[in-house]
Amino acid sequence: MSNFKFKKTMKIFSPKHLMVMTPLLLAACSQMPVYEKPKVDMPKVWAESLPTSVQKAQMTEEQWWDSLSGDKVLYQLIEKGRAQNKDIQIAVLRLKQERSYLTQAQAGSYPELDATAGASRTKSSDQTYPVGQGAEYNSYSLGGLLSYEVDIWGRVSSMKASAEASLKATEANKDAVDLSVTAAIANAYLNLRALDHSVILAEDTVTSRKEALDLRKKQLQLGSITPLSVQQAEAELASVQVSLYKLREQRDLQRHALSLLLGESPEKILQDSEKPDGKKFKDHQVLSVPMGVPSDLLLRRPDVVAAEQNLIAANANIGVARASLFPSISLTGLLGVQSESLSNLFKDDAFNWNVGASLTAPIFDYGKRRADVEISQAEEKEMLIQYQDTVRKGFAETLDALTQYHASQLQLEAQQRQVTALANSLDLAKKRFDAGYSSYLEVLDAQRSLFNAQLSYVNTKLEHYSSLVSIYKAIGGNWILKS
Repeated sequence: MSNFKFKKTMKIFSPKHLMVMTPLLLAACSQMPVYEKPKVDMPKVWAESLPTSVQKAQMTEEQWWDSLSGDKVLYQLIEKGRAQNKDIQIAVLRLKQERSYLTQAQAGSYPELDATAGASRTKSSDQTYPVGQGAEYNSYSLGGLLSYEVDIWGRVSSMKASAEASLKATEANKDAVDLSVTAAIANAYLNLRALDHSVILAEDTVTSRKEALDLRKKQLQLGSITPLSVQQAEAELASVQVSLYKLREQRDLQRHALSLLLGESPEKILQDSEKPDGKKFKDHQVLSVPMGVPSDLLLRRPDVVAAEQNLIAANANIGVARASLFPSISLTGLLGVQSESLSNLFKDDAFNWNVGASLTAPIFDYGKRRADVEISQAEEKEMLIQYQDTVRKGFAETLDALTQYHASQLQLEAQQRQVTALANSLDLAKKRFDAGYSSYLEVLDAQRSLFNAQLSYVNTKLEHYSSLVSIYKAIGGNWILKS
């Protein structure tokens, strides 16, 4: 009966069962804390009073940017900037480094095999036992050395988990840099387009003021107006010319800023494509965007993803530090040949082997390993705070962008009505002056008000477009299909 129980026990603990149970037993001994996704007290949906519609845009990223800018130049500049921007190139190199670190960490899960070869000549002392029988001899060896660290406490697996999380964090950081560069190029280009349009408005206004001045001079010659009206027209023309020169200066400076982002002159790309008409900046339609944004969509922001992966890596590093408090076991095996002469090195009786195991246990290190554990735990708490702060900042940035977008829509509608009303006022002022019911100063005031309102409308339109870029950056473009 006892023999039966022994056989039954041996059957339960067969090599097949041990192969299945060993990883489970090792996992149970792991010192890495179980990771739990931190909770951040945030609403499910922000700005619920705004229109709520979060659907995947049925267009590619290229189509979205083309629709925003009204031409195909912007996305060409974005692609050029992504390819040549130094910050993105640095992020790509860091990504390569993290992939190599992960390869190193993964290699620790497998045995390491090294080739060994040696040749030596030895002379033993005649004074050693037996006395007077010293000898000279050669020794040649060739073999393979296999070594493996048994990951009982999960040190290697924790290092691997940390490296995997660090790689994901670096990938997310690269995406964040890509987003920042894309948004910077888009804003710089839209600023340039707005200044193009403002320059066109100023040039048209200068032309109309010159025509008005010529007309006033003719009227003065006919004696229908006084010299004061001519001087007022002269002053108004000079005022608009000053505005034109300032706008041209700002446009050139903005072109320089865009050149810096691209790493080359933007004129080359503009020459390769149809040069955009500044007036299109005002006339084309823009896209609707998701206004009520679910929290899970914002949690996919690259900076939030990177912060969480850094937290996961810090959690895994606690396991690495804790494992160092326990003994480590290493297995070694040597298989090869050895002989006193090269001619006999590969004979059957030259074969040799060696197997062994070693255990290294910490005894006294003046608290170094315990300090490593405390450091890793403090770093994990630091990463937790950074993650929570990043999430809150992400929500705030998104809410700000959505608020600006909604407000700019209302401002555009009001300013459009203002421009229309001032244009009508100018027509009435001209008719009153021609009929002799008012002075030319009334016409000048109406012209000046209309010109300023038109420039303000362009600036508000720029703010409206910039809010769309901010939403793209804040949500990470997650509602747009990737190209």
